[in-house]
Amino acid sequence: MSETEEKSSQRIPVMSSNLRLSGDGTEGVLLGAVCKSCGEYFFGSPDFCLNCTSSELGEVELSRQGILRTYTVIWVPPPGWQGAVPYILGSVELPEGPEVVSEVVDCPQEAISIGMPMELTLRVGGTDKKGNEIVVYKWRPAS
Repeated sequence: MSETEEKSSQRIPVMSSNLRLSGDGTEGVLLGAVCKSCGEYFFGSPDFCLNCTSSELGEVELSRQGILRTYTVIWVPPPGWQGAVPYILGSVELPEGPEVVSEVVDCPQEAISIGMPMELTLRVGGTDKKGNEIVVYKWRPAS
């Protein structure tokens, strides 16, 4: 890769509707929506409120911390998986209400437990054809 290509590459979120990166791409926030009619929060960007069916939704930044509500250990990964196996997939409930499912990292299987505090972490999941690093969100035990 030439020096010019290296400088033009950057970090980009795996899904820009769910994750916003800041600065050099090492920090970020999960994005969601809040219903302006009933106050229900959602992860991602639904077209209408799943609670009251209003289409009056506003974008919000969601908390970076939550509580592990459930998890499973994945022994057979999906096609294209580049990480280690087995891995833990966990559902973390945010203070606003939505649950966000992602890989749990930095936690051995014998140490994980439902109800433990978790925090958002970002990892590079691969690169695109232009050499940009694709950043993915994951959970780790809160420090």
